[in-house]
Amino acid sequence: MGADLYIEKMPRDAQYLGFEVSEKAVDLGYFRDCYNSSGLLAVMSATLDEAFSWWGTADRKDLFNNEGEMTVEGAKKWLAELEPHITKFVNSSELPNIEKEDIQYYHDWSNLLVKFLKLAIEQDSNIIWSV
Repeated sequence: MGADLYIEKMPRDAQYLGFEVSEKAVDLGYFRDCYNSSGLLAVMSATLDEAFSWWGTADRKDLFNNEGEMTVEGAKKWLAELEPHITKFVNSSELPNIEKEDIQYYHDWSNLLVKFLKLAIEQDSNIIWSV
């Protein structure tokens, strides 16, 4: 189980290539994170001593429409909130409970989240938010 995000205006059949974390998936309009302690938001929370949560974000009425989709304006707002934290995160040389050789993977993963949100904004598309 995990958080699966889809850019609404992009072809859904291409987005169902599998549950992967990759630039290819993001380019197709798909982003994934897991709920466990090795997930991106969990590691960011532990590293930055901040509370990042897919469920907490999903509860924010200012980011979502009545159908539970993150709106373009919501994506802009969340991106603006996240970017300073992601900048701090990618400049972290140590991540709690993460092996040194895996740190770059998490930095890249956080950059994929930024890329995904920017793509949704460029596409002027809501994000289907399955958490």
